[in-house]
Amino acid sequence: MKMSQIAAREPAPLATAPGTGWLAVAAMLTDLAFETDAMGRFTAFGPGKVLGRSAALLLGLEVANLLDGAATDLSAAQFRSVITTICMECVAWHGRVRLTDPGGGSGFYRLSLAPRLSGGNVVGTYGMLFDLETPELTLPDSHAGRADDPALRHNTMLDAETGLWSARTFTEEMARRFDRLDVEELPGTLIYLSFARAPAALQSAIAMRLADELRDIVRPTDLLGRMDNTTIGLWCDGMDHLTGGERAAKFCTQLPELLPERPAITVGVSPRWAGSLEDTGSVLEHAAIALRLAELATESAPDPAHMGAWRVWQRD
Repeated sequence: MKMSQIAAREPAPLATAPGTGWLAVAAMLTDLAFETDAMGRFTAFGPGKVLGRSAALLLGLEVANLLDGAATDLSAAQFRSVITTICMECVAWHGRVRLTDPGGGSGFYRLSLAPRLSGGNVVGTYGMLFDLETPELTLPDSHAGRADDPALRHNTMLDAETGLWSARTFTEEMARRFDRLDVEELPGTLIYLSFARAPAALQSAIAMRLADELRDIVRPTDLLGRMDNTTIGLWCDGMDHLTGGERAAKFCTQLPELLPERPAITVGVSPRWAGSLEDTGSVLEHAAIALRLAELATESAPDPAHMGAWRVWQRD
């Protein structure tokens, strides 16, 4: 779905079950929003493309049956264990899968699953699919056919690979916090995490894994966005420069162990104080400066490819 079509389009009919109103909204932000029962079988869909098939034909079909097991490391049996774990332990799951289509082909999708509760029990999952091979579907009409242009990542609502806010949306959401923080006399901090030293071939995989790890450890009120190919932004309400520095240090030492090929992580921290009147442009610039200083600090390291650093922007 193109962004320009959202305002003009009436929600399409749902393949419904009781309490599925969220699907109409979720489907505007994803390629497909759906629900399953505890066995991983489709029970409801939001409007939009459903893997090239009618939604009604997929109701009752097990999601695991759509996996192209020959093209990914995730087998149908392993996926069923994911569903079981979600339902037993009430946890969320994010990953990349290859799903088949009616014509015999397949495509890569980012899949996010969360537990669906009823009466205090987990009765199935909520799911969202992002098509990783057709990012132009998230772009405005004026950008159609130019999805391979990295500059356009800034103008989309969501980043197609990670599902995080795009740079533009992240900046807009961050700006909305400033007035409230000023009234409450609270600081806020922007953190840039970069893996620019990683090989280009690994950058997409690292971005997706890093997004997953950050989702698990940040607070629900924090903002996450992909600023460019190798930088993820994190905005934290109420965080000062000291706490930001402590978090940055942990990111540098702990995150590489969780990412493909253990890339170096450099971090720039930009605090914003209540009443400072700093706008988003200033905060973003300060974070970029701090990140560049952190990157410079790694250049003289004995093994710069695997050495991270962090810096906090400070007034002169």
